[in-house]
Amino acid sequence: MAKLDHIGIAVADLPAMKKLFALLDMNASGIEEVPEQGVRTHFIRVLSEDAQIELLEPIDSNGAVSKFIEKKGPGIHHLSFRLSPGELHPICAVLRAEGYRLIYENPKKGAHGMKINFIHPASAGGVLVELMEPGEASE
Repeated sequence: MAKLDHIGIAVADLPAMKKLFALLDMNASGIEEVPEQGVRTHFIRVLSEDAQIELLEPIDSNGAVSKFIEKKGPGIHHLSFRLSPGELHPICAVLRAEGYRLIYENPKKGAHGMKINFIHPASAGGVLVELMEPGEASE
């Protein structure tokens, strides 16, 4: 059985991305130059054995995923990080205070009854980042 190893993200502002992940309590665990590929890699360890791949099938032609596919084509849409219950509101407050733009003012309901919010790609190196915690969202 294959397990998710990593998701590669091309970055234009490395310090900003490292800061974002550090705020989420994830720090670089190793740096390696790969001259054959013309890159320096900075791996961020995600301590989870529950990582999954989520296939997003659009069912609403006006929905965000449909618009994403129209604009950019199919591909990586977002990275999702699960928080412990009670951590979503505080981390959103920290991120806002640090100048990160969030998609929602208040968390929304996501799949599996999760409360979710997203860090806007313009604030996260072009990557849409989902933050989620167990529990029903207040809309």
